[in-house]
Amino acid sequence: MALFRIITPSAPLRSGPFADAALDSECLFGEAFEAEQSENEFTFGRLGSDGYRGWVPRYCLGALPTPNTRVIAPMSNVTSQADIKSAGRFALSLGALVTITSLQDDFAEIITPNGSGFLPRQHLLPLASCGSGDTAGHVLGDVTQVDDWVAIAEKLVASPYRWGGRCAWGLDCSALVQLALATGGIDVPRDSGPQHHIGSGIDDLSQLQRGDLVFWHGHVGIIQDGENLLHANAHHMAVASEPLDDAIARIAITAGPVTALRRPMADRGLIGRDKS
Repeated sequence: MALFRIITPSAPLRSGPFADAALDSECLFGEAFEAEQSENEFTFGRLGSDGYRGWVPRYCLGALPTPNTRVIAPMSNVTSQADIKSAGRFALSLGALVTITSLQDDFAEIITPNGSGFLPRQHLLPLASCGSGDTAGHVLGDVTQVDDWVAIAEKLVASPYRWGGRCAWGLDCSALVQLALATGGIDVPRDSGPQHHIGSGIDDLSQLQRGDLVFWHGHVGIIQDGENLLHANAHHMAVASEPLDDAIARIAITAGPVTALRRPMADRGLIGRDKS
């Protein structure tokens, strides 16, 4: 089994080895991918970050060093120099994993498949798995998670909804939860079904607080303040904030009643499995 990393800003993870096969999920720059077999210029394997399995275009796979940093901005542009006026190379989404080698002013130098690139320092957070002597920890400090992961999700308001999407330029409800929680140091499954079981249960809607999750059959949203829900959804076709009562009434028509209320901060290090 060969180990690669995603070398494009994102990579479709499809249900079959064809360009028009269903999009099951997406892989992000720097994530590890365990390859098992190849067919029609696609490689089948397992995404290391959440265990998702599927077919990825072969050109999206290559060699990168072990990452030490996560992108925590909705999107961040990689530039050719440590200068906001320098040529842009490509954009990375929230959740992309990069390797910092040095700091130049307010920019971090990172490794790309085609040499060095630069990202704004404030868009990056060291990974918890990095040792205290790692370059990222030395450059960015010892903090490895954000205090308010809901604020990260809120920055994605108006990002387009995309079934199976997992990046800032198109994502679904469970990807919004997964990517935002990761910045808070909590790894959760990719899909809303398995996400039903993370953290601890809540008995009543009146007990909801910021950061709690509300589930329906096939859908999940994030509580902002006990009254408002943030979720990527096909009604707005975007990440949107709306009153929880309005969402419950509307979603009941197509997906039925609320199925679970969970407080995810009780879990640490829960790794996702295959789609269920």
